[in-house]
Amino acid sequence: MYELLKTIMIEELEVEAGQVSPDASREDAGLDSLATFELSLALSQRLGVTIADEDLFGLRTLADIAEFLEKRTAGLPGSPGASGSQAADRAEDHEHAGLARLLGGGDGIDLDRPGGPAPAHQLARNETPFPPPAPVLDAITRAAAEANRYPDPACGALRAALARHYGLSPDRVAVGAGSITLLQALLTVTAAPGAAVAYSWPSFDGYEVLADLAGFRTVRVPLAEDGHDLDALAAAVDEHTRLVLLCNPNNPTGTASGETDLLRFLDAVPRTCLVLLDEAYCEYARDPGLGARLLTSRPNLIVARTFSKAHGLAGLRVGYLLAEPGLISRVHRMVMPLSVSDVAQAAAVASLAAEKELLGRVRETVAERDRVRAALLALGFDVPPSEANFLWLPLGARAQEFAAACASAGVDVRPYPGDGVRVTTGTAEDNDAFLAAAETNRP
Repeated sequence: MYELLKTIMIEELEVEAGQVSPDASREDAGLDSLATFELSLALSQRLGVTIADEDLFGLRTLADIAEFLEKRTAGLPGSPGASGSQAADRAEDHEHAGLARLLGGGDGIDLDRPGGPAPAHQLARNETPFPPPAPVLDAITRAAAEANRYPDPACGALRAALARHYGLSPDRVAVGAGSITLLQALLTVTAAPGAAVAYSWPSFDGYEVLADLAGFRTVRVPLAEDGHDLDALAAAVDEHTRLVLLCNPNNPTGTASGETDLLRFLDAVPRTCLVLLDEAYCEYARDPGLGARLLTSRPNLIVARTFSKAHGLAGLRVGYLLAEPGLISRVHRMVMPLSVSDVAQAAAVASLAAEKELLGRVRETVAERDRVRAALLALGFDVPPSEANFLWLPLGARAQEFAAACASAGVDVRPYPGDGVRVTTGTAEDNDAFLAAAETNRP
């Protein structure tokens, strides 16, 4: 199996032969996140079984990867211990597997069961369990009646509504089809030869993929007790660092840094380095207005937010940035025109106006989140306090086993192999089903 791995790396990934040896680490062998993703696709195709890039991230050396592949393919035709013709039962469509990885299959996307039943309890993708409020649905219906017209390319009404909401001028607001598209645009306009991006790890896994695609060198700074180590993150910034990505509350751990710590961190970062504060889950935090409040005194600060989480518009894809006008103008030039539909724009404007109902739903989710955490603690699990709509179970090597046990009980959770499991807070019924599964798989 090691020889196959070596051949793929040299011939398909174009890794130098001198970098490839059994005791070489993934990093020394040139397997950054993008190369690991490409390797997972090639292995899936060659072996006829899905190999996810997440499976490879937790392995230290090429020998470890080869050993994992031996175990994963045990019993397949042509492998040691194979018996009979099992290809039809065991081989998976590598194109589907590759597309699932590209689209974030770890977040619950399963392209191998199109149209099939979804898990009874979907707690893997950090969605709100609530549909949009009635006024938002009305706005969607009205906008859909004019779907024969192109959307407003400037998102003028939504940018104006957001500007009023935050007490800013509209030229400090950028809107895109989800905050991730705006992050991609930001990375594109700030990229330069030899430039670096720094972020905590584990954190939102899209950071590394998008940074690699934009040509950045990525610098991971390990979390400290499941939270941001802001001193270490500031120390990682050097003259090559163009951007720091800070998810607050952090995904997947749910932990959040407060104002005092963030101000100290921002003081330690040079003004020539931009800091993106990703507040996708801010509505669930104790201080939901933190990022916007810091903008006024920090010209190098950018705040990213979304309508996909607490607002319940994940299917419509609307996100936004708040920043200095000059940077917003540069980002806008990189955003695909007409990417935010009028339906999405109308829904977002109506959702801002429905703040009272939104906050009520947030309170319900927070109460459920805290109830589930208390129950998990009573079962003996280690669960850090969360300020998001999910909980983090740092299960280490047990992560995939635990997630599989939950799946058998009809509960879909998100495993991070070798690190832990993230569990979205759903309805009371969803959460009780998860707790029942957790009770039979306690530490």
